[in-house]
Amino acid sequence: MRALAKVNPGPGATIQHREIPIPKDNEVLLSIKIAAICGTDLHIYDWNPWAANANIQIPGIMGHECVGEVVDIGRKVTSLSKGDRVSVETHIPCGHCQLCLSGKPHICENLQLFGLQTNGCFAEYATVPAICVRKIPSSIPDEIASVLEPLGVGVHAAQKADITGKRVAVLGAGPIGIFSACSCMALGAESVSISDIQPNRLKIASECADVTAWNPLTSKSTDVLTGTNIPDVIIETTGNERALQEALPHLRKGGQVVLAGLFPGNVSLNLSNDLVFKEATLYGIHGRRMWSTWDLMEDLISSKKLNIQPALTHHLPLEDYKEAFQISHSGEGVKVLLTP
Repeated sequence: MRALAKVNPGPGATIQHREIPIPKDNEVLLSIKIAAICGTDLHIYDWNPWAANANIQIPGIMGHECVGEVVDIGRKVTSLSKGDRVSVETHIPCGHCQLCLSGKPHICENLQLFGLQTNGCFAEYATVPAICVRKIPSSIPDEIASVLEPLGVGVHAAQKADITGKRVAVLGAGPIGIFSACSCMALGAESVSISDIQPNRLKIASECADVTAWNPLTSKSTDVLTGTNIPDVIIETTGNERALQEALPHLRKGGQVVLAGLFPGNVSLNLSNDLVFKEATLYGIHGRRMWSTWDLMEDLISSKKLNIQPALTHHLPLEDYKEAFQISHSGEGVKVLLTP
């Protein structure tokens, strides 16, 4: 089979021809229909400091967002059958730590990540633990099913804060930012603003949901996040220190901040003024809750409360991976899909 692999700790990746893997007792073998490029994949492809310290399996097949069909099952798998159309939950829990046993397997103490610590889905076939595989309703098309994993991060971010009837400011109009903004509107936010320095991404965000899109290069936060637009909730998806520093002073007292972006290093904040004296609440999120976030996400899609189709901007064959990663890097696209 063809696979896009990270073979050395450095920039780039390589198309390899590998044997089709055989599923272990508790695994299934998927024929990958569509995979999607994530921001994490960009870090790994570039091999930046985050990737160098993230315990990435090398050599290893990249990719963790996908939709596929079950074509073989391990002998202990009873929850899935050949022919099932599925998506994959990236988080692989151990099942026996305190967090797993208390209903939080998505932040398992011994967590592994599909496509990071294991071979991933930028390939014609992939083996995945059966506990991380989700059957997908026929009402959800393949392109949407391929990005349920990152969409779940946006839904989880919206779930984490009390956003019903509230004003929400989303920082960043990349995939997670757009998915978060769409989820907030679908779950009853009064209004949502979204900021980014890429005009095309702001346009796409506005096509996905009824949001106020603004560019911090041409507008000041003091002009946008003020008066009736003072945010009750801030959702940070950029991992950009300056974006968070400029937004926090505008947070309403008693407000909530949800951090979904990955920061490359330490962040300097005025905690006393921006959080302590406001009695604000700060949340971090990691992935999706298993499986309540997926349940809600599928309900929102089926009821047509979520429209993310405009964010699926490019679809290329796997062999054009260099072009696909260039598009993702440039900000020209939002979600870039690959067909193995």
